[in-house]
Amino acid sequence: MRRKECLFLFLAGLALALAAAGCGGPAAVTAPGEASVSVRGAAVLQGAVVGAGFSGSSASAGVHALAGGGGFSVSVVGTALSAEVDEDGRFVLAGVPAGTVNLRFEGPGVNAQVSVSGLVDGQVTSITVQLSGSGAQVSGSPTCSPTAETFFSGTLDQVAGAQLVVSRRTVDASHVLKVWRGERRIQLSDLQVGEKVKVWGTLRGDGVVVAEEIAALTSSSGSGQETWVTFKGKVAGVVALATADVRRACLLKMTVAGRAVQTDGSTVFKWSDGSDLDPYAIVAGDQAYVEGWSKPQGYVLATKMVVDKR
Repeated sequence: MRRKECLFLFLAGLALALAAAGCGGPAAVTAPGEASVSVRGAAVLQGAVVGAGFSGSSASAGVHALAGGGGFSVSVVGTALSAEVDEDGRFVLAGVPAGTVNLRFEGPGVNAQVSVSGLVDGQVTSITVQLSGSGAQVSGSPTCSPTAETFFSGTLDQVAGAQLVVSRRTVDASHVLKVWRGERRIQLSDLQVGEKVKVWGTLRGDGVVVAEEIAALTSSSGSGQETWVTFKGKVAGVVALATADVRRACLLKMTVAGRAVQTDGSTVFKWSDGSDLDPYAIVAGDQAYVEGWSKPQGYVLATKMVVDKR
């Protein structure tokens, strides 16, 4: 009897080890009618989506994600699990069955499926998905860990002290470091249900995001209303303005996709592969993704610029 128990424990341990080793394993394009799982599990899957004619932004080092994903959704075939793809091209699915699942992406001009294998309960698997019409393919090497850095945008659905719900996702803001509205620091309690926010933090294996920074994407300044915008296009008319103010040492003016854009010392500059970008390396003809505040004065103050790697 003891030998059987030992054999059972050995096989169980081996199965767990194999599952962990396969976390985020290779994925293949699947046919629309391919069968999938129907049991809810405890794995977490976060993804960044590329293609489908969208603008690009750097989600993290080595990840090139789309922006402006309105109207796009992702679901786990055979389950009730689904999520929206946000304007940064990001999505998270929690409670996903371990092992292999089929994902379906739906949106304007897109209806595609892809399989993802090696999911493990209590672990976060991060993937990048290339979309094109009826085709979907996992690109790059998926990563798997107990937690993962994340960011996303959405509507603030609920506030209960430091516990938030943003676009159906649970956010623990009990240790948040910064909360912003425009360029002004605010208190967590100043956030209002129904407004759009952006959250940066750590995604845990239970699907909860532990927030480090939150930005309210609506703002009122003394000179009028500011609006959060994201867009991508060709750079033109780059002008570097000399200044003695060290805090504004990266003050640039340019046009991106026909819109006036300014940067300052707080703007984050990245190449599309996630590496740091010297802002003075930006030249006319570059393709750049911009996110920031559209000012009443008629320009966008960029909080982040991502330039396609040349």
